[in-house]
Amino acid sequence: MSFLKLIKDEAKAIFTNPTIVMAMIGGVLFYAFLYPLPYQQQSPEEQKITVVDMDKSALSRKFIQMVNVSQQVNVVAQAESVKEAKQLFLNNTVSGFLVIPDNFTKKLQLGHAPTVAYAGDASYFLIYGTIIEGLMKAGGAVAAEYKVAHMTIDGTPINSAINTFQPFKSNYVPVFNHNMGYVQYVVPAVFVLILQQTLLMAVGVRQKATSVNENTIAHLSARFTIFLCSELVLACFYFGYIFDFYNIGRFSSPLDLLILLIPFISSVILFGMLLAWLLPTPESILLVVLFSSMPIIFSAGFIWPTELIPSLLTDVMHLLPSGFAINGFLTLNQQGAELQSIQSNISGLYGLCVIYSFCILLVYKKRQS
Repeated sequence: MSFLKLIKDEAKAIFTNPTIVMAMIGGVLFYAFLYPLPYQQQSPEEQKITVVDMDKSALSRKFIQMVNVSQQVNVVAQAESVKEAKQLFLNNTVSGFLVIPDNFTKKLQLGHAPTVAYAGDASYFLIYGTIIEGLMKAGGAVAAEYKVAHMTIDGTPINSAINTFQPFKSNYVPVFNHNMGYVQYVVPAVFVLILQQTLLMAVGVRQKATSVNENTIAHLSARFTIFLCSELVLACFYFGYIFDFYNIGRFSSPLDLLILLIPFISSVILFGMLLAWLLPTPESILLVVLFSSMPIIFSAGFIWPTELIPSLLTDVMHLLPSGFAINGFLTLNQQGAELQSIQSNISGLYGLCVIYSFCILLVYKKRQS
């Protein structure tokens, strides 16, 4: 049988299998639009809080007003007691509550920094961090305004007072994440993982559905070719159309991306074939892929610093294609590095291809015997 005929038969077997089509194509399309949905606003805004004002002074009311006009926070209610505010929080009416102490104005007048308290659910780190950012900006603005006003009352010129309080101005210019949003930060790396996990499931299911006669070197090569070409199309869809759809920046040339994509997809296909021969059932492949997704993404180094991840875990992650691919894609495509900067990532992926191929050959010979 000619190799072209093998490719034709393999393509028919792959694209007529609903499980494979659902995993590889349906999964990619589904996650392309589902996963970025929570991050479409780029960052949380107008988070609802309640305020307990124990000071009830003009300055505390000014502080509340500054908090309310910030982009991050929306003061929807003022409670008379901490108990009342806590109940609103427990009822999920607000995301947290701010307590202004009764000595707020007095401490400012004495030149001390008053302590305000905020309570919220820190497990929702995006919401919690956004509210804290808004409160800190409002607090800094009120403190600056109060101190500058008192300095001018004491006879200091307004410009000198401002320069004394703020001797220099910061000008933050985002280099890679131009709108400082979570889509630019999270989605590109997660898309790489989605491509890996969906392809692993598809290859594993196909490999489990084959007979002994369909697992010759020629059959495996044809299967590899079909999966490689199909996944390259899906990867171009992700890093092309979907990136444009979500306004995600691209700093790499298509050719450089292709040079990284080929060893990445190749290593994933080979790993999927090996995994299918090592695990007993198609269901076990799906379970391994699903339950490994979160550890992989948190060990990739872009959510949590690699220096704080146990070295054993990072070493294990480098046995997977995503260990090299995620950092390679982020460096190349999101940070605009030259291709030479990720040579170690590309070499690592080709090294995995060699290791997986060697293991497949060993298992193949054992199965043949």
